[in-house]
Amino acid sequence: MVLLLGASLLGSCGSLLGGGRRDDLFRFGVVERADAPSARYPVPRRTLTLLRSRFAPEIEGDRILTTRGERALYIKDARWVASVPDLFAQTLERQFETRAPGIRLAAPRNAAGASQALQVTVDRFEARYHGEGDQKAPPTVLVAGGMTLFDLDDRQPVASCRLSVEEPAMTNSTTGIVAAFNRAAVRYAASIADRSAQTSCTDSMDAKTRKGQNDER
Repeated sequence: MVLLLGASLLGSCGSLLGGGRRDDLFRFGVVERADAPSARYPVPRRTLTLLRSRFAPEIEGDRILTTRGERALYIKDARWVASVPDLFAQTLERQFETRAPGIRLAAPRNAAGASQALQVTVDRFEARYHGEGDQKAPPTVLVAGGMTLFDLDDRQPVASCRLSVEEPAMTNSTTGIVAAFNRAAVRYAASIADRSAQTSCTDSMDAKTRKGQNDER
């Protein structure tokens, strides 16, 4: 059974910390299986500027958030080993390396030659308990937000979409919930990598086509 601490969604995480035993630390973004398909891209790799990801205030820290209806609760005596944005950035980088090796993610200061930028948002990152039913039933982890690819020449969006991933926890325990967070985060990041690779590749081919047409004129 998971022990939960009540909290306001916009409240300070600091008020949730109690004295006594140390919190157990967990991470997400670890691929459980090594059979994920790898995309094939020519070398050299294209650079994609990764803008700072945007997270809802209640999930920016290192607490593990759960919800039941309108109530927001953090799991007692457990937290992420680093902040959610930091762990998610690592997850995203790993998924690009695996699924889109033709793309190199880079911070703006290290993205010389990039023609596009990626903006990721995450507004839900929670284990959701369903209504007032069985209090012992495992929750479902929800990761939701969106992604936008920008053209750096004119700062206009090239592609934009909403993303949502759900993963049911196998057990109503901290380890069971963390495992569901891990699966959901990996799927969410994989979807971003796949969509970015497809859109970036298509845009690159369109640019070459336009260049060839201009050269013929």
